Amino acid sequence: MRAITGDPPNLGFQIRELSAETWPDFVRIMEKHGGVWGGCWCVAFHQTDRQLKQMTTPHRQYKEELVRANRAHAALVYEGADVAGWCQFGSPTELPGRMGRLPRLGLDPPDWRLTCFFVDRDRRREGVAQAALAGAIQLIKEYRGGTVNGYPIAIAGKSQSSSFLWGGTASMFVDAGFKEIARLGTSKLVMRKIVKP
Repeated sequence: MRAITGDPPNLGFQIRELSAETWPDFVRIMEKHGGVWGGCWCVAFHQTDRQLKQMTTPHRQYKEELVRANRAHAALVYEGADVAGWCQFGSPTELPGRMGRLPRLGLDPPDWRLTCFFVDRDRRREGVAQAALAGAIQLIKEYRGGTVNGYPIAIAGKSQSSSFLWGGTASMFVDAGFKEIARLGTSKLVMRKIVKP
């Protein structure tokens, strides 16, 4: 298990990687929020759309199996003993889901995908998502680095419910050094950063 503490980009939070050891903490925040997004348990990106529709294993069980097999990664943001949020990351092989129109863009596939963020409803607007993004980048650096894609929303000053910002915001990614490389519709962006090991 990797832990990152005290770096200014992490805004004073501690970052720990999702693992068998941190699984109980992840479960607590998941249960508090009903499994997140209708019981997803952060499995939607682990399956293609077709696989997800045919899935019979309960999402919680499936996610735990992935975590214990080291096939699910996330930067968990801690304040004290509690998880305040996270950023899920992984290779395109580990996270093949919700690719949508991406293959039609003709982009070189990244080494890593940052697929979703979640922030505890009691901790929003406190920098948790930014800390999760910084933590994910640091963990990716410790693995081997490479090209990293994120899929944030360009809100451009518009009021947006935080529950719809599961991909993060474009400004957050720009602040972390990502560059826009494509657009998926009017507000969904593909942004990329090269992380050196």
